[in-house]
Amino acid sequence: IVTDPYLSYSIDRDHYSEKTPWKRLYPPPCTLAYTEPDYVIISHGHDDHLNPDTIKDYLASGGDASFIAPAPICYMLSELGVRPERIIPAYAEGLLELKGCSVLPIPCAHTELHTDTYGSFFELSYIIRLDKSAKSVFFGGDMSLYNGLTERLAREELSILLLPCNGRDEYRTANGIIGNIDENEAAQLSAALKVPFMPMHHDLYEINSCSEEKIISAVERFGARMILPKLIDQT
Repeated sequence: IVTDPYLSYSIDRDHYSEKTPWKRLYPPPCTLAYTEPDYVIISHGHDDHLNPDTIKDYLASGGDASFIAPAPICYMLSELGVRPERIIPAYAEGLLELKGCSVLPIPCAHTELHTDTYGSFFELSYIIRLDKSAKSVFFGGDMSLYNGLTERLAREELSILLLPCNGRDEYRTANGIIGNIDENEAAQLSAALKVPFMPMHHDLYEINSCSEEKIISAVERFGARMILPKLIDQT
């Protein structure tokens, strides 16, 4: 299962400007084909999450994974060439029973909750459960806190939270960079649920980042638990 694969330089190419100097701090570690996914889960339609370059390269390599995405944005996958039988529309609280796992989408606020005219959410978070283990993962995507979210997650037996930690500020908002929870909110949510978290969305672009030092400080301050992956240079 792969979530929101962004394995290209398309943000640098398509969105770089003097005001928003997008430049990856490290290269994509692999291709999507290398991961051999059965399922690719997409949280929302922004191109650093539903990334056209990554998906088109994967399809060109012969990849045949199934793609799970919020129902209102599934047309974007079709436009990239994903075959209809490989697209699984996701609806909030609509449990997906899949081969080897189950996926439960829940509403996600990318600053705010957004729905189409049918009430389907444009952004989703996901609870992923693996059939052969007791492990369950909450994948937040790009998210903000909203009333009832902590209580909703507390009803689940979660093993780990994958949470963005890059936060938000006036500069980024003014330049069209939509914010997420910050390191303090991530640590507080982890502590409230008594579930460790893995920080995401914090170290790829300097203009939209949060330092490891700040994240670790928040973890210590709020009594949270954290798993912090490290990128190893194997060159």
